[in-house]
Amino acid sequence: MNTELKELLLQGLEVTGLGLAGVFGALIAFYIMIVLLAKIPVKNTNENENQA
Repeated sequence: MNTELKELLLQGLEVTGLGLAGVFGALIAFYIMIVLLAKIPVKNTNENENQA
């Protein structure tokens, strides 16, 4: 019983670790996308200036 409990605990920790790695990986990917999108310059045209 003791070895089964240890195996279940290790499996749970492994799944938890992989889940956390996935969540933080997705957050980092979204952060990188936002940083890259923020670097795209906005074109100013005469139409936009006349509306403002």
